[in-house]
Amino acid sequence: MKFQTAIPIFVIAVLISNFLNAKDKFAPAIQVDDMIITNYEIQQRSAFFKLLKFPGNPKKEAENSLTDDRLKIRAAEKLGVILKPGALNYEMEIFAKRANLSIDQFSNHLKKAGIDRITWENYMQVPVIWFETVNRKFASEISSSISNNNTENQIITGSEIEVLLTEIIIPVQSGFEEEADSKIKDLRKIDSIKKFSEAASKYSVAPTRDVGGKVKWQNLSKLPSVVRPLIAGLSLGEVSEALPIPGGIAIFQLRDLRESGYKRKNLKFVEYAEFIFRKNQKTNDLLNSNVMVCDDLYSFSNSTKNAELVRKNVEVKSLSKNIKSILSNLDENEFIFDDTDSAMSKLLMVCGRSEKESFSQNDLNEINRSNANNRLLSLSNSYLENLRQEARIVFK
Repeated sequence: MKFQTAIPIFVIAVLISNFLNAKDKFAPAIQVDDMIITNYEIQQRSAFFKLLKFPGNPKKEAENSLTDDRLKIRAAEKLGVILKPGALNYEMEIFAKRANLSIDQFSNHLKKAGIDRITWENYMQVPVIWFETVNRKFASEISSSISNNNTENQIITGSEIEVLLTEIIIPVQSGFEEEADSKIKDLRKIDSIKKFSEAASKYSVAPTRDVGGKVKWQNLSKLPSVVRPLIAGLSLGEVSEALPIPGGIAIFQLRDLRESGYKRKNLKFVEYAEFIFRKNQKTNDLLNSNVMVCDDLYSFSNSTKNAELVRKNVEVKSLSKNIKSILSNLDENEFIFDDTDSAMSKLLMVCGRSEKESFSQNDLNEINRSNANNRLLSLSNSYLENLRQEARIVFK
C-alpha cells in the first residue's frame, strides 16, 4: 500500500510567496523607449551607491543613473561604438586599486553586501563607451573649433590633452561619514596649489601623499572613466567635485594642462635654477613635496648645509649640450634631479621662458581648456539632455 505525503499548506504558501517575490524583483520598473529597467537593477545599483556612500537618495540616483545608461548605450550602438577589449578590466582594476584591493577582492566585498559583480561591471562600462561615443560624434566639431582660433601656430589636430593633477583621498569609516564629508568640503575651498599639496601630505591616504599628492602628467583620455568628467572643464588651481570610491572620497586639483601634440618653438631665453646639495633621500622627498615654483628653493638653500642655489637667465644657445637637453624636456616650474655625481645631487628647474611664440604657454593652456575640455563637456551634456527629451520614459 502506497502512502502519499501531503505537503503542508504553509510550505506551499512560502513557495508561492518566493515565486511572486522573484517575479516582482525582475518586473519592469522603468521603460526607456523599448528598453526595460527592472526592479532588481534599481535595487542593485542603489545598494552599490549606498555602499560607496554616494551623495543623494540612493534609489533616486540609481533610477536616474540607469535611465541615462540606457540612453548612452543606445546612442553608442547607433554610432557603432563598442567596448574595446581589456578596457573594462582596466577601469575595474583602477577602481578597485583605490581601495587597495584586486578586482576579485573587491568583487568579494560586493558579494558580502549582496551586490552582484555584473552590477559593478555595468556601472563601469557605460562611462567608457559614452566617452568614446561623444568623442566620435563631436570630433570634427572640436577640431574645427580649435583650428578656427586666431593663433599663429595652430595646435596640432588629433593631439591629446594631458593634465597635471594633485589628489587627496580621505578615508571613510563606518559611523564617521559626516566627519569625512566635512573635511572634504573644507579641502575643496583651498584655492592655492601649494596649500592643497600641503593638505595632501597631511590628510591623504593615497600613496602620492609622500610627494604632496602630486600626480605626473596624465593623458586625459586615459584617466578612469569616473574621473574624466570631474577633471574636464576645471580651471587651473580649481578643485574637483568629490568622488566616492571604495573606502573613501577623492578630490583632485588641476595644476596644469597641455596639448600632448604641441611642439614648443625654440625659445631665445630660459630662466632656470640649479640647487646643489649633499645626497640625501630625505632632502629629495622634502623638495618633491614642497617645491612648486623656483622661489620655494630659497628656503631650502638657507636651511640646507653645504648647499648652493644658482638662478640664471641665459640664451638657450649658450647652454651646454647636456643642460640644454635636460631643460628642453621640462615645463615651467617643473624640475628633475641629476644624480650623476657620487656625492652631490643637483636639482634643475625651469623658472620661465621668454621671447617665445606670439602666444604664451598660459595662453595655450587656456585655448586647450576652453576649446577642448569645456567644449566637449558642454556638447556631451547637451547631447545627453537631448536624448532625455526625445526619449519616452515611463515609470511602471
